[in-house]
Amino acid sequence: MKTIGVFPLLKKPRAVEVAKELIDLLQEVDFKVALDQERARRIGREDLGLDKQDLLAQMDYGVVLGGDGALLSLSRLIYPREIPIFGINLGHLGFLTEVEDKELKFAVDRLRAGQFEIEDRIMVGAEVQRNGKQVSSLVGLNDIVLTKGVFARMLRFEILIDHYLTAAMAADGVIVSTPTGSTAYSLSAGGPIVAPQLAALVLTPICAHSFFGRPLVIGSNAVVEIKFTALPREVMLTADGQESLLIAPDDKVKIFTAPHKTRLIRFKEKSFYGLLRDKVKQGHL
Repeated sequence: MKTIGVFPLLKKPRAVEVAKELIDLLQEVDFKVALDQERARRIGREDLGLDKQDLLAQMDYGVVLGGDGALLSLSRLIYPREIPIFGINLGHLGFLTEVEDKELKFAVDRLRAGQFEIEDRIMVGAEVQRNGKQVSSLVGLNDIVLTKGVFARMLRFEILIDHYLTAAMAADGVIVSTPTGSTAYSLSAGGPIVAPQLAALVLTPICAHSFFGRPLVIGSNAVVEIKFTALPREVMLTADGQESLLIAPDDKVKIFTAPHKTRLIRFKEKSFYGLLRDKVKQGHL
């Protein structure tokens, strides 16, 4: 019996309603359903609640109810476990969520019959080093962003790739995105759109004070190091725009392709380029 972890975005009332319907459909076809204890309590199914670590250890598949942001959050929650996941969209047209809420039975039937494909997406990781030792780390499906804090002063830093000095600049920061994240913040900052099946990272400066502060696409085996050439007052390192930590002035930041991937369940053939077209039509790109 397969165990399905269900993760409704609790701040969306509709997600709670759809989660109850989804749980009933899953149990009707003999899936075991589990939620973390907080979500189980909020939807009135305490009998399905598990400690978060027990939930992750038992899950065979995961499903998130919300939008792309909720799926990004789940991808980091389950890391480094490469548990196949999919999203039920309750928001705007997204790149990551797989089905709409009206397609619940379709998704459950496909899952039960094993009629789906798995699409691997690379993730990006970051380590913060202080006095030669790692003190913290982040991982993201979309991007890792280094940016100034509340102060208006630009950051001055060097970018080294595989230990070679590649650029020195003054800028508001830099985005290191995966192909998945190339349609997010990186795109807004002038970065290229990269097909999600590619293994590459995109470096996109944010408001660089330079004629040559251009985006750069690098191989997935490359390691990016960022060193400050002037001590900043406040710097933030952020994963997927959702999780952040404060960087000390003497810290060094290393960014790289994470060793584990996000595995997305796909029930139907979906063209990335068709999604691009639809997003442009709706004015979201």
